[in-house]
Amino acid sequence: MGRAIKREDNSFIKALLKLIPSEIIAVFIFLQGVLPDRLVPHLVISLLLVGITPLYLYTAMGVRSSGQLAVSTLSMVVWIYALGQGPVRFLEAPIYEPWYGSVILAIWTLIPPMLLYRSRGAPLDPE
Repeated sequence: MGRAIKREDNSFIKALLKLIPSEIIAVFIFLQGVLPDRLVPHLVISLLLVGITPLYLYTAMGVRSSGQLAVSTLSMVVWIYALGQGPVRFLEAPIYEPWYGSVILAIWTLIPPMLLYRSRGAPLDPE
């Protein structure tokens, strides 16, 4: 199953799930357990994974929609912030509070699928 949102994906939930870069998030979470507790390694890995997200989706998952690539890449940033890991773990209030991440993730989960997906079930930027 590819990650690209297609016209036959007439379910809002299917579109939503295809916008979450789950494989990249899994790698990010794994690396949190092996990185030293210093800002620079976490920052470098986070930036690297954010940069890899559209490349991975384009080459491995067959996503060709620039809108979907952009939203999925921004989703990776939102997930890093919401998890409170990576470079975010070194931020203090008022820049980061755990509830900020929860609110941003909840809102972000609803808005992009609505922007990329018409109510008729057709992607705005089909392949």
